[in-house]
Amino acid sequence: MSKLLLVAILSFVFWSCSKPVPENAVETGILPTIFPETYETTIPYNIAPINFKVNEEADNIFVSIKGKSGKIEDTFSENKTNWGIKEWSEFLAENKGDSISFFVYTLQNETWKKYKSFSYFVSPDPVDDYLFYRLITPGYQTWNKMGLFQRQLSSFEESTILDNKIMPHSCMNCHTLAANNPDNMVFHIRENNSGTVLIKDGKVQKLESKKETPFKSVSFPYWHPSAKYIAFSINKVRQVFPSAGSERAHAFDMGSDMVIYDVDKEEYFTSPLLYADEAFESFPCFSPDGRSLYFITAPAAPMPRELRNIQYSLCRIDFDPETATLSEKVDTLITPKMTGKSLTMPRISPDGKNIVLTFSDYGNFPAYNEEADLYMYNVQDSSITRLDAINSNQVESYHSWSSNGRWLVFSSRRMDGLFMNTYFAHIDENGEFSKPFLLPQKDPEFHKSFLFSFNLPELSIKPIPVSALQIEKTAKQSESDKQKFDTTH
Repeated sequence: MSKLLLVAILSFVFWSCSKPVPENAVETGILPTIFPETYETTIPYNIAPINFKVNEEADNIFVSIKGKSGKIEDTFSENKTNWGIKEWSEFLAENKGDSISFFVYTLQNETWKKYKSFSYFVSPDPVDDYLFYRLITPGYQTWNKMGLFQRQLSSFEESTILDNKIMPHSCMNCHTLAANNPDNMVFHIRENNSGTVLIKDGKVQKLESKKETPFKSVSFPYWHPSAKYIAFSINKVRQVFPSAGSERAHAFDMGSDMVIYDVDKEEYFTSPLLYADEAFESFPCFSPDGRSLYFITAPAAPMPRELRNIQYSLCRIDFDPETATLSEKVDTLITPKMTGKSLTMPRISPDGKNIVLTFSDYGNFPAYNEEADLYMYNVQDSSITRLDAINSNQVESYHSWSSNGRWLVFSSRRMDGLFMNTYFAHIDENGEFSKPFLLPQKDPEFHKSFLFSFNLPELSIKPIPVSALQIEKTAKQSESDKQKFDTTH
C-alpha cells in the first residue's frame, strides 16, 4: 500500500469520525424544547448520561457540549441523544466543579436550526453509586406485580433484589439501609411468606413476631447509626379508593405505635411514651449521633371517619445507645398549630443539622395529596423552610439523603399526576437546593411509556451483598418465636 493511499484512508476515517458543527444553521433565538427539561440544573460528576429528546420532528440532531476541559459532540438520528457512557463519564470527570454548555441543532428538510445554549453545573460532590427502589403499579390496588430493584447511577444497569417472579403473591416494601450501606438492610414481605428480612453484616435472616410479642409485623424501619438497633412503627394501614372525584386513593393508620429492635439480643423494646392507645406514633428516625429518636405523632382518632382532620406533629425523644434506654420526656418540635399542616416522613441529614419532611393538609401517607410538598426543619435554630426550588404543583412524597449529605432523592408525580418518579437535587453548604433532575435513562422517553411507579428511593454506596435467591431461601423458612418484647425501657 502506497503512503499516499494510506494518508487518504486515514484522512477519510478521521473525517468520517469527526462531527463538524452544522454550517449555515438558522438561528432560532429560543431554547430547544426538550424532555426531560433540565435547563440550568446541577448534576453529580458520576451520573449516567442525561439523554434528552427534542420535542419536534427532526431527521437528525447535533449536540455539542463544551466545558473548561474540551468538548464532546455527536450527531444522533431523529431527535433523541444517546451518549456513550465512557465518553460522557470522562467528560464530566474532567469538568467537575464547573459549568458545561449545551449547543443543540436540529435537521429537518435539509435545513439546520440552531437553538440558544443552556448549561449544567457539574458538582464535585458525588452521588452514591446505587439507587434502591420498589416498582409498583400506580394505583396500589394490585401487588402481585412488583419488586425491589437496584440501579447503578453511573450507568443504566438495573438488577433485581427481589420480585414477584421469584416470590409470587408476595408484597415487598419498606426497604431501609443503615447509613446508605446495604451490608445492614431491612425490608418487609407481606402476604405469602410474610416477615421482615434482615441483612446484618452481609448475612440474611428473617424476623417474625407472632407468639411472644403482641404484634405480628412491623413497618417503616430506621437504623441506628451503630447498626445495633432498628426503630420500627407498628401500623394498621388501610386504604380507601373513592368512587367519585379526582382523588384516586388514600392510605391511613387505624392505629400505630413504635418499638425498637435490639439486633444482637433479638428483642423488641419500647416505652409508654411511644406505645400508647391515646396516640398514633409512626415514621421513626434516629439522629446521626444515635442519641435522639425523631418521630411523628397525632392524637388517636376514629378512622377513616377523621381522616381529613388528623394532623401529625414532629417529636423527639432522647435515646441512650449504651444502655438501650429511652428518656421519660418527649419534646414536641413542630405542631399543626404552627404550620396548619400535617407532616410525615422525617429524614435527617448525615450532619444532623436538617430534617426534610413532607407536609400535606392531613394524614401521614401523602402519596395522593396533590398539595404535598417538601419542607426542611433546621435542628439548630428550629426554622422551617418550604423547599420551593424542588417542589411542584403535584405530589412530593418519600425522600432520602446521600451518604455525603449533598444530594436529596425524592418521589414526585409532577410528570403526569399519576406515576411516581424519582428526582435528584443538590444541596450546597448554605442549605440551598438546586433545580431537580429526573433519574436518567438510556432512552429519554422511557418514563413516558413505563407503566410502574418508582417507590421509596434510597441511595446506597454499593450493591446489595446477597442474591435474590439467598433472600428467597431465607424468606421461605420460618424463624419465628425468637423475638421478645419489653415495654419498660
